[in-house]
Amino acid sequence: MMHGRRSGVVVVVIVVLLLPVHGEKIDVVEVDNVDDGSSISLPVTPPTVPEPEDERRSHFRAMAAKDLARHRQMAERSSRKRRQLVVAETLEMPVQSGMGVVNVGMYLVTVRIGTPPVAFSMVLDTANDLTWLNCRLRRRKGKHHGRPSSTATTTTMSAAMEPEMDAPVVKKTWYRPSLSSSWRRYRCSQKDACGSFPHNTCRSPNHNESCSYEQMYEDGTVTRGIYGRETATVPVSVSGAGEGQTAVLLPGLVLGCSTFEAGATVDAHDGVLTLGNHAVSFGTVAAARFGGRFSFCLLHTMSGRDTFSYLTFGPNPALNGGAMEETNLVYSPDGEPAFGAGVTGVFVDGERLAGIPPEVWDPAVLGGALNLDTGTSLTGLVEPAFEAVRAAVDRRLGHLQKEDVAGFDICYKWAFGAGAGDEGVDPAHNVTVPKVAFEFEGGARLEPVARGIVLPEVVPGVACLGFRRREVGPSVLGNVHMQEHVWEFDHMAGKLRFRKDKCTNHGGQPPPSPSSSSSSSSSSSSPPAN
Repeated sequence: MMHGRRSGVVVVVIVVLLLPVHGEKIDVVEVDNVDDGSSISLPVTPPTVPEPEDERRSHFRAMAAKDLARHRQMAERSSRKRRQLVVAETLEMPVQSGMGVVNVGMYLVTVRIGTPPVAFSMVLDTANDLTWLNCRLRRRKGKHHGRPSSTATTTTMSAAMEPEMDAPVVKKTWYRPSLSSSWRRYRCSQKDACGSFPHNTCRSPNHNESCSYEQMYEDGTVTRGIYGRETATVPVSVSGAGEGQTAVLLPGLVLGCSTFEAGATVDAHDGVLTLGNHAVSFGTVAAARFGGRFSFCLLHTMSGRDTFSYLTFGPNPALNGGAMEETNLVYSPDGEPAFGAGVTGVFVDGERLAGIPPEVWDPAVLGGALNLDTGTSLTGLVEPAFEAVRAAVDRRLGHLQKEDVAGFDICYKWAFGAGAGDEGVDPAHNVTVPKVAFEFEGGARLEPVARGIVLPEVVPGVACLGFRRREVGPSVLGNVHMQEHVWEFDHMAGKLRFRKDKCTNHGGQPPPSPSSSSSSSSSSSSPPAN
């Protein structure tokens, strides 16, 4: 696990090359040659809610269905586990919005992986451990092993989509190990490595057998493939280096080469970048090299498609703008990759809600506290925490007619939108959105922004709040309530820090096109060892 561990990644000797990005030549250096105080960065853009009414309603329904499927998979994984148990350098990575691709509220990180580096759009996931890319192994006799013959343009079939919704056609970027000289596949015989990887499906310690995996969830999502070691190339601004740009090579990444994917929007992106608490997650490997911490700021969904913020490994200059709230990071006692914070109270408009027993937030009881999950949109609360929030909200919005909408648990006949401000004040309907706040261990308090709580026009004339009931724990803080805050996860100190932030002061280069690379992806100067 990440917490409590101080060891770094093994750094290999890599030659310096030139990488053209945005029309410029960029020097690429070894990670150990980066001076203290340097900043390594890649951009993040927010999921945007479509403006046309019909598209916006489809977006909210798809988002709710996606969340429900994800909650089921997490509950199944957690309950199964419980039954079995009865440095001053900075790495930043840009995160982009997935809403222009398919309506499922995903934050995407653009990462250049392989040698030569190719840009991929990957889902940012704090509650997962397996980092993987859609992969094509070497073709044999004109057919790809493990994947039906197809072009790079595929049809997205998502568990989040309703039957009447058209599946969009998505242009994907395939990872090809045979074209990357830095790819090294793991074998089942490598017990110290392969034997510790999650979702392992090796049948024997055979030297010739690739270290394979399969992720299968209750919602029908499946990914299968093989494990390998790879290198990422990330832009870095080196202090005292003068003019010009530099990139750093980050080796030692454990990457899943996925030869089969199905369900849960797997065709709406190129893969998943994990920040979970497991030795093989991208977050663990990168944070170990950059001070054991990472941070990000999630822009609001109304920020626009051309805006972006950053996922940052190491000290983040954007955190110097004001005081941060701080609490202890809480890890799952079952060894699950998710982590979060211990809740000591929930408030609505300053009123502490009564009737929520402490065991609702006890990791030993529910497998986690309030887990922070960027892959989930709505915040899911177990009983009786959900009922306490719902009742407090109803007391303040009691003059509005309640409505039942599939996939949502708190809805009202309320055309919230056109006249309402960012602070959630809607004079036309005599409504002010109730302020919900979570108090954490040590007194830190999170108050999600009002415009992140209300989902307007889920169906015509009906608005819903971004809370849902979870039948099985732990409770989950979704990305709609993490928006417009900067978050720092300091695993070395075991601390979670956060504060309100518009995320607009996180400068840097915009994300590259996911299909771009430093050179043609169809050839390689030196073949990899497969």
